[in-house]
Formats: sequence, C-alpha cells, structure tokens
Amino acid sequence: MIAGALAAGLVWSLLWMIYIYIIVVKFPHEMLHDYPEDIRQASRLPEQTPAQKKAAKLFSSVGGLVLFGVLILFSVLYFRGGEVPFTKVLLYIFIAAMTWNAADLLIMDWLIICLITPKWVVIEGTEGCKGYKDYMYHLRGVLIGCVYMVIISVIFAAVGWGILHFFIW
Repeated sequence: MIAGALAAGLVWSLLWMIYIYIIVVKFPHEMLHDYPEDIRQASRLPEQTPAQKKAAKLFSSVGGLVLFGVLILFSVLYFRGGEVPFTKVLLYIFIAAMTWNAADLLIMDWLIICLITPKWVVIEGTEGCKGYKDYMYHLRGVLIGCVYMVIISVIFAAVGWGILHFFIW
C-alpha cells in the first residue's frame, strides 16, 4: 500500500506542478500571496480586468476541484473490490498528500524558485528580490501545508471510504 500511495503522490505532484506552472504564467495575481513579502511589495503587475479575474478564478477553482477529485479517485481505484478500513484509506491519502508536500518544497520551491529562479517564476518588477532565495520562507510554508494536508487527508479519506462502502466498485 505504501508503494501505491507514493506512486499516486508522485503522479498527483506532477499534476499539481503543471497546475501551478499554468497559474504562475497565465494568472500571476492568483499566486502573488504565496510569494515572500519583499516580492509582494515590489510587484508591478498591471491591474486585472474583470474578464481576467473571472478566467483566473474559474481556472483555479475548476483545476483545484479536479486535482482534489483525482486524489480521491486514486484511493477509490486502489482499494476497489474489497472491504477496507477507514484508517487504510486515510493512510493512503495522507502519504500521497505528503508526497506532494515534499515535492512542492524540494522541486518547486527550493530547486526551481530558490536555486534556478527561471524567468517564468519572477513576478514583473521583482527582479533581484531576496525573497526568491529565501529557503526558510518555503520551509515554513510547507510546514503550514502539512497541517492543511492532515485536515484534507481526513476529509478526503472519509469521502473515498464512503464511495467505496456505499457504491459498488
């Protein structure tokens, strides 16, 4: 089960990375709150039009729902066809979610943002800001993310377990 959860977590991480890349490139306003303070202050992003705001919210919402649905689907597909205790579904989803948390920190934050800092992650007007190299900022963020992932894991495990027990799979 652990190997299956890690595999699901790696696939889920890749999907999240694609989702975040699209948001950062196409809808940078949506991610500005996740950047360090000096970057938020120096940002010179142009004001969004109502159409841009609507498109950003639509993409963020639908993309987020799809991603969370995929995590639940992974657990349902993994455990289908048999009786499974809630704790197993919870552990599976927790491992997958924490795999994403680790991938986000190590690949997205520390490798891509802090070490490489490609042009596509640099918000307009923030070139040279020290926040791009702030490894501790990202570590604190992932620790906060761990708390959210525990809560999400419990909720999504309940949904996945419910689907497994109340529907025929």
